[in-house]
Amino acid sequence: MQTAFGQAMGGMAMLRAVLGVCVALQMLASPAFAANIKVGIILSATGPAAAIGNAERNGTAFGPAEIAGRKVDYLFLDEASDSTAAVAALRKLFQESSIDILVGPTTTPGSFAAIDPAVEYKLPVITLAPVNALVAPVDARRRWIFKTTTNDDHEATPLFANMKKTGVKKLALIGFGDSYGDAWSKVSADMCAAAGIELVADEKYARTDTTVVGQILKIIAAGPDAVLIAASGAPAALPLLQLREKGFAGQVYGTLGATFGDFRKLTGVQGNGILVPLSQAVGAASFPDDYPAKKAALEFIQRYEAKFGPGSRNIFAGSAYDALILIEQAVPAALKVAEPGTAEFREALRSAIEGLRGVAGSRGVYSDGSNDHTGLDQTALMLGKLENGEWIAVR
Repeated sequence: MQTAFGQAMGGMAMLRAVLGVCVALQMLASPAFAANIKVGIILSATGPAAAIGNAERNGTAFGPAEIAGRKVDYLFLDEASDSTAAVAALRKLFQESSIDILVGPTTTPGSFAAIDPAVEYKLPVITLAPVNALVAPVDARRRWIFKTTTNDDHEATPLFANMKKTGVKKLALIGFGDSYGDAWSKVSADMCAAAGIELVADEKYARTDTTVVGQILKIIAAGPDAVLIAASGAPAALPLLQLREKGFAGQVYGTLGATFGDFRKLTGVQGNGILVPLSQAVGAASFPDDYPAKKAALEFIQRYEAKFGPGSRNIFAGSAYDALILIEQAVPAALKVAEPGTAEFREALRSAIEGLRGVAGSRGVYSDGSNDHTGLDQTALMLGKLENGEWIAVR
């Protein structure tokens, strides 16, 4: 027969066991043991698009250390400007680190290649590539893909409006010989048809080419009133310089990518007067005071140039900066549904981004939706020009 003392001791042991379980459960539920949010970042740190990718990586330097009380881990891999490497990097980040969302890739080919594994893993992706076909139409595959760049038609609209206004009848196009240039071939053909402009030439060149004289001679022989350069950064300077060298005196237009990098330095006075679609992330000071998101763009410029130097602001860093703003805005809603590291959290995060409205970033105001994963609209851009080494809005 158990003594009273033994019964008391047994009761105390049971109480200690129960208390131990309670303490263990409390520890597991406390923030110290809560899962971190894992943000994968795949950018072109090397290869032909390295200048863009490294600017984007700089833009990720401003991501929050915590969101809604949860620590955020940023996990970076280089895609080396290669679509195969982009897919391998995505798989590595997901399989080894269970990332909850991906920012990147940098390049258009890499971003297209990333769609399949993103769908397979049910992983939300905020690509930094510009092509509209990455996110539209929003179908069973593209429901996982968002972007923080304007669409091709957003960029083309102010350019072709100016062409029509100034009486351009014949246009020649020269662009990168990849999916970026191909996208501009399509949008230019469509815009020309709508504006009654004849597209008299469509030439391509590689990002690494050192001359485009052959293409320029064909363009001049076609007799255009204006030339549109569909390229970005330093490589965009090459066609402009060789157009001027061969005596072309007509209007030259550029895409948004021309506002980045060494284009201004390489073209010098020859670049004066080129017309481009201009983002607030680059030219906010010259935008009207009541322009949407001007305040947010000026804040980005101040923060970015304080860290990376005067004049360093650029659209590519702005795209990455804005991607992390969208994630910061979406995470609290997703945490109400599930824990990071789970399929349920990834779906909740995707849904939360899709539901964002009126989020101000460096490149404009984002309002995504079930049929719109760009978020930005035409107000994100104005017609701009290069004047004495500065990009300014044309009012």
